[in-house]
Amino acid sequence: MGNKNSDFDWVAPYYERIFRMPPSGEIKHWLKLPFKGWLLDVGGGTGRVAAGLVGTVEGIVVLDASIGMLRQARRKPGLFPVWGMAECLPFQTGKFTRVLMVDAFHHLKDQEAVLGELMRVLAPGGVLVIEEPDYHHWAVKVVALFERCIGMRSRFWYPEDIAARIKAMGYIPEIHKHGTTLRILVVK
Repeated sequence: MGNKNSDFDWVAPYYERIFRMPPSGEIKHWLKLPFKGWLLDVGGGTGRVAAGLVGTVEGIVVLDASIGMLRQARRKPGLFPVWGMAECLPFQTGKFTRVLMVDAFHHLKDQEAVLGELMRVLAPGGVLVIEEPDYHHWAVKVVALFERCIGMRSRFWYPEDIAARIKAMGYIPEIHKHGTTLRILVVK
């Protein structure tokens, strides 16, 4: 199934002190919450984003490949941490009415497979939101260079490329940009 050690295990105890929390109101808006059903936060790490969504859905699963990050998520009430790889999600088809991925897509090994898996586990009528840094911005390109220099395998995509892959699967993605952040929204 894969190595349960991750590039993020070492930073897990400090992660939420280093990285800002996206406003939960914006995430709720894009996911069209509250809503009946389950939410999957793929690459959700410590649960920093998902914790702000507790009570807006029936349950929240935080999936991550880092055991260290999931230990932090386990401390947050209302979250169900699950170890797994985004390229091969350990859930049945159509299980989740909402699927979220914040600032994780560029860290994944097989991004094409991940897009297929996100759509597979999303229920008909469900909403997928992928939030990523917008690679059109120079500041994001500097972050990408830094991540490569410290040995991370990050691969940033332009939003149009992510949207084109989703469109090729038969879905209609929307791209929303705000500063250096982009959101791709898909209703299945």
